[in-house]
Amino acid sequence: MRSTRDLKVEISRLNRLIARIEAKPQDEWAVWSSTLRDLVEEREVLGLVVLNRRLEAGKKVVSFRRWRDGPWVA
Repeated sequence: MRSTRDLKVEISRLNRLIARIEAKPQDEWAVWSSTLRDLVEEREVLGLVVLNRRLEAGKKVVSFRRWRDGPWVA
């Protein structure tokens, strides 16, 4: 399991990669569109994990399983 700090570092790395792709000329976007979409999706998922951890940590009784895996895991 990765720490929240590791996830934030990974989100920062993804932000840099996304910015580099978005800075490419428009005629190259077709080549990079699927990669860009995947990177944005990964960033959003990691952001949701960090948000979930923050919400769970704010509760008086923390469910470690929900903190680690999120509320979508049965």
